[in-house]
Amino acid sequence: MKKTVWIIAGAMTLVSCKKYLAEEPNKEVSIQTVSQLEALVDNAPLFAYENNQTACFSSDDYEITKEAYKLNPGAFSANTLQYYVFSKDGVADMASDDFWTGEYKKIFTANLILKNIDKVSGDDATRARVKADAYFIRAMSYWAMANFYCAPYSAKNLNELGLPLKKTIEYTESLKRATLKETYDFILSDIAEAEKVTYEDVDPRRAWRVSKKAIAAFKSRYYLFIGDYAKAVEQADLALGSNSVKLVDFNTIKAGITRNFSNPAATLQYCELYTWNSTLFLFWQEMYYSRFTQNRSWYAPSAALMNSYDAGNDMRYKLLFIQNGGREFSIVTPMTARYIHFNTGYYIPAGFTRGEVLLNKAEALARLGDVAGAMEAANLLRVKRMSTYVPLAANGKDEAIRQVLAERRREFPFSMRWYDIRRLSVNDYTGDEITVTRDFYNVTATGTDVNTPKTYTLDSKRMLVPINTVEINSSNGQIAQNPY
Repeated sequence: MKKTVWIIAGAMTLVSCKKYLAEEPNKEVSIQTVSQLEALVDNAPLFAYENNQTACFSSDDYEITKEAYKLNPGAFSANTLQYYVFSKDGVADMASDDFWTGEYKKIFTANLILKNIDKVSGDDATRARVKADAYFIRAMSYWAMANFYCAPYSAKNLNELGLPLKKTIEYTESLKRATLKETYDFILSDIAEAEKVTYEDVDPRRAWRVSKKAIAAFKSRYYLFIGDYAKAVEQADLALGSNSVKLVDFNTIKAGITRNFSNPAATLQYCELYTWNSTLFLFWQEMYYSRFTQNRSWYAPSAALMNSYDAGNDMRYKLLFIQNGGREFSIVTPMTARYIHFNTGYYIPAGFTRGEVLLNKAEALARLGDVAGAMEAANLLRVKRMSTYVPLAANGKDEAIRQVLAERRREFPFSMRWYDIRRLSVNDYTGDEITVTRDFYNVTATGTDVNTPKTYTLDSKRMLVPINTVEINSSNGQIAQNPY
């Protein structure tokens, strides 16, 4: 019998970005076969992109100098500044939150698949694979949001506010926020279901589909973040057994386009990755699972981030930092750098890469006191990133942790830094906390006063991203704001 279901997915999105969780879809689409549901999970851009302004603008990897802003205010949007100075009301009161909306759209699509997967016609092997994909998609989205809108994971925070756990496609389902423990328990239950997938390794032709190796890569991150270092190493080793996910030697990345400017004259040299669109970067061979941080603006790297590299030998620095890249945004003075990766610089890897898994293992080993093992794992990555290989070395546990965390920052600027700032603030080691401060101007909801300097410091409460006020109001009081 023909079934009618509500659907929201990719280009088929039929709901306003506003009031996402509280507004019911207004179109019907017929789904009858497993192939139709598989087409949803194969719509890679729907699941692969995270439009996450906190990751882009709120960490210490991003910097707007007072001089750059005063001379070029048009290069930085009003929304960017609200995230930059850790505003609570300014972020909450924006017209929408693309990260929140985008992840709940993914969750809705996963729930749609799970509701119908056992009812439609089709072969059982495809049915089982698509079901595993849906569970993993839902787990990934909840995990990502929990690490922005909720308190960092720790025993002390388990009873704090988690997320609204949407488990069905029904818009009458409660929007009350679960506890942090309930949220993480639900994520793990979805991961357990996803682990029933029969695909052992990553399919390089469809890296956005789940596999046992992709799940192991996720779990290496998960266990590192919650402080279970032995399990992090165990899962990292399982993921590193992949035969299809490989490190790219950055010495083999070719030069790309040049961009010429006048008044005054300037030439910007980009590497080939700059012009890679989704037909190329979705198949980046380092990835276990395709996820990319997407930035509608641009990445202005901080001096501290840039100074962390060996500028003469680190190919990441040479290829991905454009020294006068601000010219693309009409900044002449002062000379301002730009960080880029794929597709005109707006997309950077956020999913699990082989490099991340090596560094997850390295950090876990360092925290367990295996200094030699930690350095060995980190250097397996580093040898693929240096023009003249200079291995990391450490004399003890503390130095090993510092070295690995520094390498982690160099490997994942912007996309992973906010995650690390949060988790390092609550772990059981006192030598790795990160203080983020801004030496800027007074920023309000109505503008920026360049005559009033102001210093901003990220505090523990603001490590929880404010939930959009439109979402809270449209939930009729069910969604509670984070306590500030």
